[in-house]
Amino acid sequence: MSHKSLTLFVAGLCFLVGTLAQAQDDGNTKVFRLLRDDQVAKKNLEQEKTEAKRWEPRLEAGQMEIGLSLGMLDLNKTILQQDQVIYKYNDDATYWGDVEIKGAGAFNPVLRMGYSLRRWFVLEAIGGLSFADYSSSITNRHRRKNEAGAPVDFEEPALGEFDAEARSLLTVQLGLNAIIYPFDIHGDGRGRWHPYLTGGFGRIWYDMNSNYNDGSTGANDLNFGGGIRLLTDRTISIRIEALLHRNTLEWEPVENFRSLDEGTLLVPLEEFPVNPDGSFEEIPITSFEPIDMTVLNLSIGFQGNF
Repeated sequence: MSHKSLTLFVAGLCFLVGTLAQAQDDGNTKVFRLLRDDQVAKKNLEQEKTEAKRWEPRLEAGQMEIGLSLGMLDLNKTILQQDQVIYKYNDDATYWGDVEIKGAGAFNPVLRMGYSLRRWFVLEAIGGLSFADYSSSITNRHRRKNEAGAPVDFEEPALGEFDAEARSLLTVQLGLNAIIYPFDIHGDGRGRWHPYLTGGFGRIWYDMNSNYNDGSTGANDLNFGGGIRLLTDRTISIRIEALLHRNTLEWEPVENFRSLDEGTLLVPLEEFPVNPDGSFEEIPITSFEPIDMTVLNLSIGFQGNF
């Protein structure tokens, strides 16, 4: 075969091989995965499933805890009381009697943030609000015409629809609590159900929309109680809790009970004790008696651990 024929033969062979390769590329390219990669992936998946099945509910140290609870603050008790104090004033007469103001059950959401120093010991900061109404009752009522030397009317006047206050009562709570799981002190923290004891110290502020008090008032608040915690999965818990709050409520009286005629007529906050001979005194109120409060707080909430 001559050199010319050999060259033509090799060129044709190269053209044929290139054409076949191009045709192969135009089709679907098959990818072959190594068996080793499939085995590793399958093994990892099986290991993850095994670890998930292996989770054992238990308390652990060194975790952040964030939660929200919804409950009821039992403010259905006396929050202000004053005898023979003014409750109504009009152009004709001044009215006074024994006034008692009582709260009601209050909706109480509470935000919690804590850290578990030990599996059985947690420090928790709390912040809460409550929203309620209050009502008042007026007994042993008297009246006197707004005239110089007018006598006291001892026939108890009827109580009008708007004579007794019924308005809003708010509270704000801030504090630091300790939580102890007594059954886990010498244990390993295993299990879903964990009873606990809790207690702490903080401040509580009361705000009442009344003609008698001058703004809100704050008090030191001591609380103690207990509850139970259910570990539902690795990060979520449910808590049911009962607390008692102890504080002393002291309202600051307003200077004027009412302001009439665009502020030109100021009605002072006064009490009117009646003497045995039928005479009475007009005494400005400078303070209210403090009231010791014991308030029950029931709640249920959710908590996340990280």
